[in-house]
Amino acid sequence: WWEIDLNQENKDKWIRYAKGGTFNKWAGNLWLTVNWDDNGYKIKNFKDDKGKQRSRPQNESMYFNKGVTYSASGRGGYAFRILPENCIFDVGGSSLFPIKSYKNNEYILALLNSKLVFYIANCLNPTANIQVGDIQRIPFVIPNKNSENIVSTLSCKNIEITEYLLKYNIEEYEYEHSIFEKYITNSTMQQSISQFIQEKLYYEAVVLINEYLIDQEIFNVYSLSETDINLVYDDQGKSSCENLLSNEAKEYFLNAIYDLVNIESLDYIKNLKTIETLDFDQKALANDFSKLFNANKTLEDISLNHNLHPIEIYFQFTRSNTIPSKYKKSKGMEYLIDIIREILIEDDDGIVPLVPNAGEKILYERVHEKFIEKGFSQAQFSSFDNVLNMEVNEYINKDFFKDLADHTNLFSYLPKTPFIWHLSSGNEKGFEAFIIIYKWSRDNLLRLRSVYIEHRERALENRRIDIQNDNSAKAQNEKDSISKQLKEINEFKTKIDELLEEGYDPKLDDGVGKNIAPLQKKKMISYDVLNAGQLKKYLNADW
Repeated sequence: WWEIDLNQENKDKWIRYAKGGTFNKWAGNLWLTVNWDDNGYKIKNFKDDKGKQRSRPQNESMYFNKGVTYSASGRGGYAFRILPENCIFDVGGSSLFPIKSYKNNEYILALLNSKLVFYIANCLNPTANIQVGDIQRIPFVIPNKNSENIVSTLSCKNIEITEYLLKYNIEEYEYEHSIFEKYITNSTMQQSISQFIQEKLYYEAVVLINEYLIDQEIFNVYSLSETDINLVYDDQGKSSCENLLSNEAKEYFLNAIYDLVNIESLDYIKNLKTIETLDFDQKALANDFSKLFNANKTLEDISLNHNLHPIEIYFQFTRSNTIPSKYKKSKGMEYLIDIIREILIEDDDGIVPLVPNAGEKILYERVHEKFIEKGFSQAQFSSFDNVLNMEVNEYINKDFFKDLADHTNLFSYLPKTPFIWHLSSGNEKGFEAFIIIYKWSRDNLLRLRSVYIEHRERALENRRIDIQNDNSAKAQNEKDSISKQLKEINEFKTKIDELLEEGYDPKLDDGVGKNIAPLQKKKMISYDVLNAGQLKKYLNADW
């Protein structure tokens, strides 16, 4: 979705597309869009080079309806999510819709995310991939009104919590703002991350509790005996909510209530049995905290690994001084993406130089100003270096573009799609600039050459004249560097001229791949976004 300009006209044209993705329950994974203009005319009439029809939309009558979608396989089992209205789907994000008298999507979602259904699905198909036919074979018992209300309420709350947490992820369609702006009153950026993790763990504990309560109610709906329930647990594992909990952790949790917690969960927590003291490996737990949110290091994973209730894990984290390093850097990078995107969109032509004397303030200076404009103190901005594990300007110039490309590669089999590009003349850094795809055009490529590069070139020439009679070692090194930079800039201008002669005319709706491929071929960007096969494909694309 970030490859397009989401004005109202485009929102009607580009429809969200469920295509599976990573393990994620309750909500999310709606990162893709498809051009459904004129009722999907281009997709329905897409042909290959030989004129053969290559697209076949299926179950079109179900498009745009609210339902449930899922990933066919993934870490931790199958993951079912709510599918909002105005979406379409395919086999990668297979979807389910109630078509008879029973229409409660939230109840159906909760049922499908229950241990009972995972157990049944595993019996029907013990392989890693669940099929549509397997889902159709799962027996459905219409619940009584009381059970339906209990399960639906818990399901709605889990959807609400999941959607709320997703709003702080830059790659999400519903992204609102960074965690740093949410906790701007903290003295350092690291404290903001720690505070958000505590909130995130609190809500994730509530989701796990709600899932446990859903399981109990589903067992009742299906009239399972204790023997039946034990068979399910033997296959699927016990709930983390049956693990050990201290009285101190329980009281702390009840005193730290966040907005989205439901009454049912609180009532359950108040009645939880606790023990006075817990014996666990604090060093091992601290090690897990340092890897939190990496692969296999979710709240549930840690809870199961240490036989501690999710509430206990949350409580122990609040007492630790741990900030997971990868998560910290990821959130710092996301905020820098947001800041730079805002700067580039506000800029008249969406071009901001990284090198001095190119006609405008360099990007780092504008990033600094943007932090202050948003209300952060100088001390907070200075602490941002520790979030990135690198000085901000160095990170912008060295790693930002690659990290953005990798971060937006949510489907590994699809091309990387960074919406900010790092243009570079080469290793000598004669000319460097960031551009944003929403404003990138043939005219702005011309402007890049005639304004920004000319300013930079003129400044380097003037500097060389200023030091031409200085024979010191320092001056000789600088003169040598300037000569290499000017040569590199001249080669870069030649590449631009070649692009223009070849008819390069980027169009936003063509996507990142097609628009960036000619630049990558001429080695005009700092990092190869496309692999060899993708580069060939997009260079030859005829749309």
